[in-house]
Amino acid sequence: MLPRRTTLSVRDAKKRRRVRVFLSTFTLILPVALVCILWLEGSACAIDFYEIQIYPTETTPERVLQLELHSNSVTTATGELAHSQLNPYQVHETLEATYGLTPHIEIGQYFATAKLGNGNYEYAGSRTKVHFGVAESDSWPLQIGGNIELDYMRRAAEDNPFSLELRPIVEKRIGGLLLIANLAFQKPFRGPGTHKGVTFTPAGEISYDLSRWVSPALEYYGDMGAVQHLPAADLQQHFLVPALNLHLMPKLELNLGVGFGLTRASNGVFLKSIVGWSF
Repeated sequence: MLPRRTTLSVRDAKKRRRVRVFLSTFTLILPVALVCILWLEGSACAIDFYEIQIYPTETTPERVLQLELHSNSVTTATGELAHSQLNPYQVHETLEATYGLTPHIEIGQYFATAKLGNGNYEYAGSRTKVHFGVAESDSWPLQIGGNIELDYMRRAAEDNPFSLELRPIVEKRIGGLLLIANLAFQKPFRGPGTHKGVTFTPAGEISYDLSRWVSPALEYYGDMGAVQHLPAADLQQHFLVPALNLHLMPKLELNLGVGFGLTRASNGVFLKSIVGWSF
């Protein structure tokens, strides 16, 4: 019995150290989040077509490099408002590289390209992120994590080229069923939205492990506009995306989906895919 109690004590000590490290990190992040979220009111804008992705609490394994190619394109848009918001026929290709720093923290860099409205295929800008999960929440009713992302895009490709995103993540697994909520807030620092404040861009996913190699999913992406003064529902963007997550090889990640707009501002269809490989 004594060796078992000693082992448990060591495990408890390690667990307490991990909690202290996380709390220290969270204490540094929280003031930044509060400053950004308490900014002035804003107005609605389009969802991010450079990266249409649901973030889980799981991160890239420690010392593993993962490369992903995000391909997104709006195929149709019906109505003047939807045309102005969705920019149909643009093609967005984004290369993402992530590296696992610890078992629960990864850093990432994005290089975005797009075929813009002028017909030219160009470099659109870059992004840097820190994505983390809270290890201790694995034993909680809900698992939690977050993502902090700094965007620095070209003005020709993005109306608000410099912005910060804070994305709390909540996750729950029930057998083969997985539910994920991404409660993202965005604050632009350059462009027309600079003095308008924080926007709320929620996203989520319900998926089910049908087999070892396929998990059908229903994803949701939205842009609800300014936090303090939300526009009418018809002026917001809401999309439902039937999708497939395919696990064909241990190192391969494949996500395919078709998005359908639900409001006048998002009355269109887009195609999305993510192809990833771990090294």
